[in-house]
Amino acid sequence: MLDQTANSLKPSPDASVTADRHPPTLFEILRSFTTLARTLNLSETVEILGITRQTVRRHINSLEQMKGISLLELRNRRYFLTEAGEQHLLEAEQILALAENWLSNKSVRTRGHSGLDRVTYQETGGYSFHAQQHHLSRLWLDGPPMLRRGFEAWSQSQLQLEHPAMSQMKPYRLVYRQRRDGWLCVEIGEKSSYATWLGWEWAKSAIGRYSQEDPVGTDFDTFMSQAYPKVFEDGSARLDHICGQIPRARNGPAIPVRFQRLLLGCIFPDGEPALTLFVARTNRIFISGLDMVNVPAMDEELLMEYDI
Repeated sequence: MLDQTANSLKPSPDASVTADRHPPTLFEILRSFTTLARTLNLSETVEILGITRQTVRRHINSLEQMKGISLLELRNRRYFLTEAGEQHLLEAEQILALAENWLSNKSVRTRGHSGLDRVTYQETGGYSFHAQQHHLSRLWLDGPPMLRRGFEAWSQSQLQLEHPAMSQMKPYRLVYRQRRDGWLCVEIGEKSSYATWLGWEWAKSAIGRYSQEDPVGTDFDTFMSQAYPKVFEDGSARLDHICGQIPRARNGPAIPVRFQRLLLGCIFPDGEPALTLFVARTNRIFISGLDMVNVPAMDEELLMEYDI
């Protein structure tokens, strides 16, 4: 941990929080951790956050005490993330982003009686996105054929990304690795919804870039990636119906879009986990509480309801 000396003089974690006249909130603690973890420079972190060096150190120590692990180390007057710090940084940033969106009224998350998510997100440009998680059985009710074929291939492959069954679906899929800086794109099928929406030039240039770098923008990426971590970590599957307005080119006008998305936890040949997305543009979506009359339907030439 950051302060290894005079451990016998330190109060217990509970006592230190009680003794602080203004104990830091988890929000403040996470901001200090994520900022210092990115800059690895205390002076820069202090300037960004507008707080004192002592406050940053106290926040990091509080977080390490609460989690019972070391997140950052100070060696030769330089900061380094520990292995645990590397592992926990992305999740900490996601928690912080959710909190910031909630506090700014950008994002509203609810759960139905079935326990499935419904999310409304308002981005800075004034556009809104809506998502409804559905039971996987709905794939066979109104799911586009691409998503049904993707799920069938995933089931046959035993989660192996390069299994012959999954390899047949390569033209339609998008594959991510999780890295410290976000979700790293490693594969984009030429017939996938992303490639046919954003174009050949983007699809051929996006490999090796992070999801937030695509032309659609960071707001949409924040909204879309909220569901990624659990599916990625559990090797599970998830079906969402989504609608909103997004551009087809960087700085282009946003136009209405409706689609169904299937998230699948997979495994690379080297044993590392992967996240696979199958997305099909379709007007057949249902989002509880949302009057679809107020959400324009997509033009027929943009739909992906064909069989494969």
